[in-house]
Amino acid sequence: MRVRAAKFFLRGVNFSCSLIVLSMIATTFSIFNATRSIPPRNNLPPWALTTNPWPQITLLCISCVSLVTCILVFWGYSRGGYRRAEKVAVYYTSFAVLFFCFSIAMWGIGGAILNQSRVNGNGQDLWGWSCKDNTRRDLFQEEINYALICRLQVRSLTENIKERLLTKFRTGLSCAASSKSLSRY
Repeated sequence: MRVRAAKFFLRGVNFSCSLIVLSMIATTFSIFNATRSIPPRNNLPPWALTTNPWPQITLLCISCVSLVTCILVFWGYSRGGYRRAEKVAVYYTSFAVLFFCFSIAMWGIGGAILNQSRVNGNGQDLWGWSCKDNTRRDLFQEEINYALICRLQVRSLTENIKERLLTKFRTGLSCAASSKSLSRY
């Protein structure tokens, strides 16, 4: 019973982390879309002309998939998921381990894409541009809070890492619980 409670709790934390990433990336896009048409000042645009937001879009999609999956699992729990899981422990655990591996890979790829876009973007990506401290930041400080967008990007990557660690912990918990339940048969 304690393992079930721990798995349910970790799923709730996973849901929360996904929701946090979703809200931070959505806020970033909201600010970016609202301010990218501001006219240049001193021949400096508010955003790079070649700003490519696809790393953020990727992370947004990953957090949406994770959020929907958490909702489906919660729905399954409310429909008697634990009792059904006990009846088909082998199948349930196999599915859980495969899903957790998929989740780890999904969040890992998202984090790598987001981090590499900043590292290789030469400051022309959404994250790198918002973290630059230069004259442009002073010119647009009334309309755009670049520091906030920068912090949101850093926090999104941090939450991504948390998601992967939680998924690894849940996978270990599921494997331990399944081996314990299989040993009873």
